[in-house]
Amino acid sequence: MSNKITDVIILAAGKSSRFSKTANKLNQKIGNKSIIDISIEKFIKKKLIRDVYVAIGKKSIKIGASNRKIINQVKGSSSRMNSVLNVLRLLNAQESPPDNVIIHDAARPIVYEKDLKKLFSYIPKIKTGIAFGYPLTNALKYIGRSGIIEKNLSRKNLYMTFTPQLLNFSKIIKSYEYLRKNKITVDDDLEALHLNSYKVRIMKSSPFNVKLTYKSDFDNLINGIQKL
Repeated sequence: MSNKITDVIILAAGKSSRFSKTANKLNQKIGNKSIIDISIEKFIKKKLIRDVYVAIGKKSIKIGASNRKIINQVKGSSSRMNSVLNVLRLLNAQESPPDNVIIHDAARPIVYEKDLKKLFSYIPKIKTGIAFGYPLTNALKYIGRSGIIEKNLSRKNLYMTFTPQLLNFSKIIKSYEYLRKNKITVDDDLEALHLNSYKVRIMKSSPFNVKLTYKSDFDNLINGIQKL
């Protein structure tokens, strides 16, 4: 089966407000590379990828000079959903829109090559979407006021989901346009597909796919990068 045209969307337009009121978390460095450059370099120069698009916001990010020459920068939004839709519409207006898109949060620089290789193996045959995930292993509690446990929740069949996610282009843009038309807001591409009755699979991947949200996450990122 022939390979399909696949583009990558990297989301880097968030405010980083939970990390810092002034600094962009994507400019933080691990070793001599910034978080944004580490995330970009997971995809550039991969033979199965045509182009890489990075959605950027008002809080400036410092992309390395060599990476800037290769990627396409697109105006993003403080809303993840709007950032995704901005890039999808740009791709749809091209003479040759992609068959697939891979959507990735720039704040997740720990992507294991073996997981990425497995994800790429689905490029020729994907019909809807497939995403990284890992089963929940901790006990789950529903907490009410004053930190009091109100319910014990079953973790059976529950998964954490991560990016990158490989998605059929026509189905994901159709899903987002439907949500926009009906004024429905989502924070997750898989939810967008699910709300449009598309079936998406979870591919078990590494549980160390940490998202940099708070400053306390930084040590976990460093430890994860060192294991790559």
